[in-house]
Amino acid sequence: MEVRIALYMRLSMEDKENEEESNSILNQRLLLRRFVLDKFVDVKTEVMEFVDDGYSGTNFDRPSVKELLENAKEAKIDCIIVKDFSRFSRDYIEMGAYLEQIFPFLGIRFISVNDHYDSNDYIGKSAGMDTSFKYLVNDLYAKDISVKVKSTLEMKREKGIYANGSTPFGYMKSKEDCHLLEPVEPEAGIIRRIFQMTLEGDSSSKIAKLFNEEGVMTPMEYKIKRGITMMKPKGNRFLWDGSTICQMLRNDFYAGNWVYGKYETNAVGGKARLKPRSEWKIYYNHHEAIIDRETFKMVQQSRGRKKSVQKREKHPLTGKIVCGCCGKNLKIEHSLNPYFFCATRYKTDSPECVKKVNVMFIEQMILYMLQQEILKQEEVSKWQQDCAMQLRERYKSVIQKINGIDAEVKQIEEGKMEGYEKYRGKEILVDEYREILDGLRKKEEKLIREKGRLEDKLEKIKNKISEIAGEGGYVWEGCDIIELDQDVVDTFVEKVVVWDEKEVEIEWRFKGNSVL
Repeated sequence: MEVRIALYMRLSMEDKENEEESNSILNQRLLLRRFVLDKFVDVKTEVMEFVDDGYSGTNFDRPSVKELLENAKEAKIDCIIVKDFSRFSRDYIEMGAYLEQIFPFLGIRFISVNDHYDSNDYIGKSAGMDTSFKYLVNDLYAKDISVKVKSTLEMKREKGIYANGSTPFGYMKSKEDCHLLEPVEPEAGIIRRIFQMTLEGDSSSKIAKLFNEEGVMTPMEYKIKRGITMMKPKGNRFLWDGSTICQMLRNDFYAGNWVYGKYETNAVGGKARLKPRSEWKIYYNHHEAIIDRETFKMVQQSRGRKKSVQKREKHPLTGKIVCGCCGKNLKIEHSLNPYFFCATRYKTDSPECVKKVNVMFIEQMILYMLQQEILKQEEVSKWQQDCAMQLRERYKSVIQKINGIDAEVKQIEEGKMEGYEKYRGKEILVDEYREILDGLRKKEEKLIREKGRLEDKLEKIKNKISEIAGEGGYVWEGCDIIELDQDVVDTFVEKVVVWDEKEVEIEWRFKGNSVL
């Protein structure tokens, strides 16, 4: 049996500032890989890596840990291994919840190498005072160090010292000084081309489409190439899109300016809040520019002001309806007749991707199929109830037979005692007593064998009743659904795969699929 192992590594800004070499991603990787080789030598393993570089451990708002937990929920991981508890989380409440409740529920083994912790050693009991104390120490340490690091980073930024963990696309940290940035090719060349094409009148969506046709590597692919991340595309490959191009065109960083102090948090591990633009801080001429100031200014003028986005209510199927060709989530076009479409089709000119599927048609089709499933499940539930009732009657009948056998065995024991008393009182001879005793024993043995057979039958009936009772899952009786709202979708629909209006596959959250 193959064991699927996830190695999780994290390096935060405070680790980098404190120059803790043992916490580097490279050293964590070597430690964890050696541990797997030593401890899993007798089993076949599939090892996956999840890396968060430059992220705090005070919350779970980290890309790789989110991917790790998503894989865990989908039962794609058997064991998670970390260097120490603080790499996974510094929040002792969250850490305790994962170790004591979530991972045991998912059947996932958790190992912290330096803490000498293995969840297999604590099956059916809590981790103990020493482990719980480590959670608390990590949490208190995070709160204390966060204040110190924040103050130190602020002082460095005021002096123009680049202290961020990651760098924008097109730049990398100097090998001589990690606080100095320098353009890196061919990424910088892609940035220049984007700005030049924009000045020539090409829209962001047109640029994205052309890059996809030419096979230009995306920023995420360059990160993977550099070993910064291990992310995988949701569809067949990573794609450029207009929003990515727009973000690059608005980024002052490419003109040599460093904008910082854009976000603030009200608590350690809290969610970052975007501050008003007037409160942002800018350090001009901070690094070598990829785009000259005049070109950057002309692009901003040609693009005009950023349009305000009108917030719309999220459609219940958003995130659950996907393209049958590329596997990407379908987007919705809010028009007089709203429709779902696959953005990949317009990024790559892929004719197989979904062009247009009417929203109302999809809603009504899913609602109809769900109603049919409910009717079918009601019939199945009724049949199960009938079967369970018959099995319970058989159960009672077998119990009565066993009780009858017990009564006969009791009579035989009384017969043995009665025969002995007659023999003792010299009413019968020894040979006659032995003949009576032998007959009673044979009858008793036959009854015991029959009782054993009935007990086996009884156990099978009990298991069958339990199996039928466990197949219910949902209470279908009186389940009258007339509208496809968010609660209905979340409760019943796992995924909707669409090729066109004639070919739609629904994956339900209960047993069985419906295919149209």
